Amino acid sequence: MVISIAGFSKTWTVTSSGFTFSPATITINLGDTVNFSIGSSHNSVEVSKATWDANGTSPLPGFTLPFGGGKLLPAQLTIGTHYYVCTPHASLGMKGTIIVQNTVGITEIQQKTDVNVYPNPSNGKFQLSVTGSQLSNNCYLEVYNLLGNRVLKSGISVTNASVDLTSMANGIYLFEIVDGQNIITKRVVKQ
Repeated sequence: MVISIAGFSKTWTVTSSGFTFSPATITINLGDTVNFSIGSSHNSVEVSKATWDANGTSPLPGFTLPFGGGKLLPAQLTIGTHYYVCTPHASLGMKGTIIVQNTVGITEIQQKTDVNVYPNPSNGKFQLSVTGSQLSNNCYLEVYNLLGNRVLKSGISVTNASVDLTSMANGIYLFEIVDGQNIITKRVVKQ
């Protein structure tokens, strides 16, 4: 069974400037990705609103990104407000919010591109197949574990590609096929 999120997603970037996140608040659509490109002395940990208001650091079971940053994938960002802090600098007010809103509709869809990943689950050898339209020549694939760490980045051809994750640990991985502003995300299982 292939579980997929397809559509037109956007990647947002949050940086650090001194002891602040920039921008401190972003409003994104469901399905968007947030890339944290922050200094090596900063991390980002999701906390409750009460903890955030108190400049505290008690984490929620939500997202945690390591020092230096990483990517928050659509699967990690549900509808609502996500409050986060930099653990070592929360007492200095280094905190931010991500507001995820639901999209209410698309007025026009010009072409639907679908990417199939098979076999799924597999032992780590996957095939990608594009149907519906063609991706651009500068299309690439990024593979992330569920912690949001990128484990692979590779250029892919217009119609198909092979992906080998046999050296990776068993588990769930997210494939992001990036083609300009369009991102197609597929969830796969390595057994």
